[in-house]
Amino acid sequence: MRVFIPTVALLLLSFTSCTEPNPYLGVCGNGVYEADAGEECDDGAGNGDAATCSMTCRIGVCGDGLVQPELSEDCDEGNQNSNNGACDLNCQFTFCGDGFVQPGEACDDGASNRWPADGNPGCSIFCDPLPFCGDGDVQPDLGEECDDANDVEDDACTSECKATACGDGLVQGAEECDDGNDVDGDGCTNACAYAACGDGILHEGQEECDDGNDDNGDDCLTVCFIAECGDGVLHEGVEECDDGNTTDDDGCNSACMRDRTVFVSDIMYEATLGGLEGADDLCKTQAAIHDLADPARYRAWLSDSTGSPSTRFTTRSARYVSTQGSTIADNWDDLTDGELTSPILHTADGVALGNVPLWTGTTPAGEGAGEGFYCEDWTAGDEEHMTYYGGADHIDTWWTQLPEPSDCYDLGYLMCFED
Repeated sequence: MRVFIPTVALLLLSFTSCTEPNPYLGVCGNGVYEADAGEECDDGAGNGDAATCSMTCRIGVCGDGLVQPELSEDCDEGNQNSNNGACDLNCQFTFCGDGFVQPGEACDDGASNRWPADGNPGCSIFCDPLPFCGDGDVQPDLGEECDDANDVEDDACTSECKATACGDGLVQGAEECDDGNDVDGDGCTNACAYAACGDGILHEGQEECDDGNDDNGDDCLTVCFIAECGDGVLHEGVEECDDGNTTDDDGCNSACMRDRTVFVSDIMYEATLGGLEGADDLCKTQAAIHDLADPARYRAWLSDSTGSPSTRFTTRSARYVSTQGSTIADNWDDLTDGELTSPILHTADGVALGNVPLWTGTTPAGEGAGEGFYCEDWTAGDEEHMTYYGGADHIDTWWTQLPEPSDCYDLGYLMCFED
């Protein structure tokens, strides 16, 4: 600003000696740059806080706390200026894209800020982080199926933000294997688990079967081989026994059937046996008295008009043995082929009876001897009715049918077969 000196003062100056100092020298604003007075400038009336020369005759600079438009300053917060604040060190307003992170900005890469997002890390033109695979947020617009914020390939989400899947050829997450194909019978199943016996999938070339259970008594063993006689595992409902071999004379034969016991009653009976059922009951009683296993399984070797061993007996593959363990026949076919291996002459307690008469009415084939030869279905014991006897010490056809029929008056023994 300008300094006005009163007229009186000027008159006094005119009377003052020119050798005395002027008291108005060094006054900021008088328009005279006086360095000795500590002035950096003095534009007189042009001095101002927004001017190049301030009201204190100092040259305006960024950081002096004064905004000088003539210096192209947008702002000036003095020592509060900061590239990370509202007013930077060049006294310019900060902004997104200036390369400095200011309040409200998460990032600022300057000229490298970009948009739209391209799936790579960086900073957007809005000074926010660009979405990218690995940031932990799923971006469907970028083709992401998942994002677990890591670059681990063998977890549930790949480093390309794709959800792992069985069959993609990469072993990931809970997968044991991944061969990249849809073949279920090779070493790696379609569930990406190693093929294993019991998984219910047939592993070709390694397994004969796989029923997916741990039942060792069904058609498929727990070692994934088809159950068969002689494997040492009882195939329930199919085998009666399985001793791990196919030897016929050790109690469990090659058909995995246990031996069937045959004995002769130790009592002679009249022909009035009460039919086939009555004769069966007599055999069961004999077996029970002599403590044979499963007495209810025994039937009489006897025929009448209602049935015969060929129709009543169900066992076909078992070996027939005496109570002394001697083989009578290897199986039903061997029993009915007209010749036995050894005679049927031992009782339930092992006593040999010799050549005693046996009620049968049955041919060597196990069939009925014919109408009129059953002692009136085993209800008549007289000389008017006829039947065929068997001979206990014979191994030829006479064991069940002697050459000539006899009447029903005499007594006879019963042959009892475990069925």
